[in-house]
Formats: sequence, structure tokens, C-alpha cells
Amino acid sequence: MKFIFALTVVSIQLTVSLSALAEQKWVAIEPAMREVTITGFTRAQATMPLAAEVEGKVSNIFADIGDPIPATNKFACLDDTFAQIDIKSAKNEMSRHYIDIKYFKKEVSRHKKLVEKHTSAISVLDSLTRDLNNARQALAVASIRKQRLEEHMRRHCVEAPEGWLLIDRNIELGQWVNQGDVVANVGNYSQLKVPVSLSQQELAALQQDNNIELSLMDFNLKVSATIDHVSPAFDDKTRKILVDLLIKENLPELRGGMRVGLMLNIPDAKSTSFIISKLALEERFEEYWLQRKDGKKIRVKLLSDEVNGKVTIASHEIKMGDQFKIVQH
Repeated sequence: MKFIFALTVVSIQLTVSLSALAEQKWVAIEPAMREVTITGFTRAQATMPLAAEVEGKVSNIFADIGDPIPATNKFACLDDTFAQIDIKSAKNEMSRHYIDIKYFKKEVSRHKKLVEKHTSAISVLDSLTRDLNNARQALAVASIRKQRLEEHMRRHCVEAPEGWLLIDRNIELGQWVNQGDVVANVGNYSQLKVPVSLSQQELAALQQDNNIELSLMDFNLKVSATIDHVSPAFDDKTRKILVDLLIKENLPELRGGMRVGLMLNIPDAKSTSFIISKLALEERFEEYWLQRKDGKKIRVKLLSDEVNGKVTIASHEIKMGDQFKIVQH
């Protein structure tokens, strides 16, 4: 029984080996790759319009075109004289309510003792208690009014993220600004974005690249990049997809408009060039041949030396899907 079992195992292993050889007898061609260069231009990673939240006259401007927003986060401020006056009025009103509350608390405490001694009417105590509660409620209303006025005064300054660069400004000192007017635009140039439009094939090649490299054409410099965003939509006219690439390296300049080249290797389905294993290539009298699965031998032109066991060949008789016999061992 052990002898029969051993023969069975040997038979199975032999069958598997022959099957593996049979599977490796034919190899399929692969499309040749072609290099395409996509040109784009650097832009700010993000931009933001700055709008006035209140109306008023411009009293201060803290940044000019090209300048970074200071650490105070303020770009410009409007005259807040009337807002300050309103806040002082609210504070005075609160002070008056504090005095009333202090007085009514003392009176309520005193009349409670008099009521206990039956020397004062309870209706007087009730009236004083009501006045105390009204004073406290008035203080709460005045406090809310003061907070609202302070927030309104804070909004007299147009703010932006610290370090963002001023792209343009639409105001001058002394100019009247209406609520909602766009007074400037700022951008984040600490990192640069490069929008490019890619076909499905180009996008697939880009996503397979673990080391995306961009060429700054005006500086003869190469920098690495990452995919920042891929739009889920596409352009109806070009049928391409918008992709944002993000450059994180230190650049010679941090500005928009620098020309950038993205090089991609994509399969060339329309070409007569193909890639195939060198084992399928038969050389006779300085000519190269491939034997197709239907038995026909095709003369091909060798275009490249061996790279990773594969070569590039050309022929008008070959099409995608063809398989060829391995002749070298």
C-alpha cells in the first residue's frame, strides 16, 4: 500500500510539472509603452476671498500685494468709533443694574427680618423681590447686548490665515466699504498645487507611480509630488479628469505660474511596437522570428536590448492578444 501511495504521489507531481511546463510554453505580448508629457502651472494650494462683514471707512491696512498676513491675522480694519461708544453705553447700563441689584438685595434682606417681626407688610417684600429679579434680568439683557456689540466691533477687522500671501486688494485708506464687499484675495503658497487634466489611461499610470516626479521647466529642476485631489467628475469636451498634484519640497520660488512637466509612461495600443519575453525570440541569420500559437512564424524587428528578461519588437502582423511559443530554454 505504501508503494502504491508513493507511485501515486510521484504521478501527481509529474502531472503538475508537465502542466506547469505546458502553461509556460506560450507567452502573450504586452503593449509597448510611450512617454507623454503633461504640462501644468503652479498655483496656490488654496485661495480665499476676504469680505467685509460690516460697513465703514477703512482706517488701517496691514498688508500689501505679495505680503504675508501678519501674526495678528488682520488684513485691514474699519473705523469702529461708534461701536466703541455703543460698548461704553452698554457697560454703563450694566453698572447701573449692578447698583440696583446691590440695593434691592439689601432691601429684601432687611424686609425679610421686618416681616418675621411683623413690623412690615409682606406685600412690600414681594414688591422688592420682584424689583430684584427685574434688575437681574435687565443685567443679563445688557450683558448679552455688550457681547453682541463687542463681536460687532471685532468684525470691523477683516481677518485671514497667518502667513497667507495677499494676491490682490480692492481698498485704500479712507475708502467706504459696504457689508459683503470683497476687499482682497489671499492664497496659501506654503505648498504649491499643480492642476492637470488626464485621460483614464494617464490617471491609471499616475496612480500606479509610487514616486511621482515633476520637472520645473523654467529652472531645470525636478521635484517630487503627491496626488492631492482627484475630481469625481470629468470635462464633457475633453473627456479628461481634473487631478491636483501637491508639491511639498522647497522650491526656488513660492508663486503661481511656474511651468511644470509631468512625464507618464502609458501603453500605446495603436503602435506596431510590442514587449515580449526574450525566450520567445528566435534568431536566425541576424533576423528575429516569433512563432504564433496558430503555427505561423512572423518576422519581427528588434527595437531594444533585453530589460528584465523582455525586449521590444515591431511588426505589422502582430495584434494585442497574440501568444507566441517559448523557444529558448
